[in-house]
Amino acid sequence: MLNKKVQTWDEHWRKHKQHTFDTFCKKIIKNELFNFYTEINRRKLNEVSIDQMQFLNYISDPRLIYDAPKEFVFMVNETEIVVKDEQLGEALNLLSEDKRNIVLLAYFLNLSDVEIATKLGTSTRRLNRIRHKILVELKDIIKDGGSLGERKTHKTRTTRIRDY
Repeated sequence: MLNKKVQTWDEHWRKHKQHTFDTFCKKIIKNELFNFYTEINRRKLNEVSIDQMQFLNYISDPRLIYDAPKEFVFMVNETEIVVKDEQLGEALNLLSEDKRNIVLLAYFLNLSDVEIATKLGTSTRRLNRIRHKILVELKDIIKDGGSLGERKTHKTRTTRIRDY
């Protein structure tokens, strides 16, 4: 009789383990299914199928038809820099030459802050502040459409906020 109770306990334990494993598998499958549908929806929003590509050739919207990107050439310290991104090139074109040179030296020629600061005759701290302002201005130009759209003029802050 004692032997029979041990067997039922073992069977109970095995069933419990099997149910736990089944529950775990169901959760994994449910999460994978959710991830699958999320990925499909993301692709529907962001990608174009090859079947639709033939249709796009007939549309007259110039943003949807691929054109060779316009190249912008800038000269910095007798070095020719080619920018192939049209939006960035137009935005850089709208900046003053000094501001444009700082961006080109930092991000296209990969010069360090110390090297740029010595070329400009300023401190690295001041260079960081100037570069941050330039990047904010570039972001606004690109966001507002650059020379293609109407740019909003932003008021500069005249009061200074101090940390005490």
